[in-house]
Amino acid sequence: MDDRRIKKIMGRRERGYIWLERELRLNMLLSTLLLLAFFTLMYILSPQIRYFWKFLTGAVAANGVWQYMKYRKEYRNYLHIAGYLEQFEEGNYEYRTEADYMKTGIHSQITEQLERLGNAFGRLKSGLVEEKENTKALVTDISHQLKTPVAALSMCFELLEDSDVTDEERAEFASRGSREIKKLKHLTGTLTNLSRMEAGMIQIHPEQASLKETLVRAVNGVYLKANMKDIEIEMEDFEDMQLPHDTKWTAEAFANVLDNAVKYSPDRTKVRIRVSPQLSYVFVEIEDEGIGIPKEEYQNIFKRFYRGSRPEVESCEGAGVGLYLVRQILEEQGGSIRVVSGKTCGTIFQMMLPKKTYCQE
Repeated sequence: MDDRRIKKIMGRRERGYIWLERELRLNMLLSTLLLLAFFTLMYILSPQIRYFWKFLTGAVAANGVWQYMKYRKEYRNYLHIAGYLEQFEEGNYEYRTEADYMKTGIHSQITEQLERLGNAFGRLKSGLVEEKENTKALVTDISHQLKTPVAALSMCFELLEDSDVTDEERAEFASRGSREIKKLKHLTGTLTNLSRMEAGMIQIHPEQASLKETLVRAVNGVYLKANMKDIEIEMEDFEDMQLPHDTKWTAEAFANVLDNAVKYSPDRTKVRIRVSPQLSYVFVEIEDEGIGIPKEEYQNIFKRFYRGSRPEVESCEGAGVGLYLVRQILEEQGGSIRVVSGKTCGTIFQMMLPKKTYCQE
């Protein structure tokens, strides 16, 4: 038996053709026997019926046509379902013909269930592809971010090993190396949080807690940096409230925004924090008197590893992931963040948190 013959037989078996053919024969046999029994009884009761044999022949022929039409309909349905399954096997989870929407019956219901299954598989596939691409992009971005401080440290240590370097130069290189180590430590900590957030290892657990205490915790995290630049962080008085939020990560989000406000503001300026309760959510605004953000960058600053191209931004240390983490943390809790221009100068970050626990679908 050649391969073509084997392939044909296997294809027929996969489509249920042989099973349907046997069913056709069985139905044909049973229905024909019933017709013969009926006409035999009629002949016994009334042997003088006109056109008896014509009626019998016509009934048997009509039954054969009817059984064959039923068989072809079932066969087409099985071919259709087999087509769905073949498309699934090939990775096409959106296969569908428009005529299916108008059909009724068990096969159309099976087709509809297959479509739903295909949609579920499609979403799963898209999620896996997106996760793979995000992982590749994350690894690439992390490698790029680590390359600069590692290269700077390598150069410093190579120069320190040079015997021609003076003690003064050695001290300078050691100081630069120490600064690079601090930057690297900060960067690796930030990237660790980012990678854990991307991998779903960081879980947000909102609980009823004081919003004011969370804000104070965030302010304490940047107080020393603000004090070094003589920047005053002013929190306008508001009535404290119990809000469902993850205190640790929400404080981290507020602290990241405050850190940027301090970093990009001149000495002896102010950073203001305002809280405005609304009907179903709470607004938290952080306004600085810094360099501001161009409007064309508003949609980009919350992207991972994005940093502005202005010299004031490039001169400050940072990895461009702080605001990305802020957005992720707030959105995980049903909140949001946006940026607008300050009233006179600087920037206002408007963050929103819901008053009731957010249930993610």
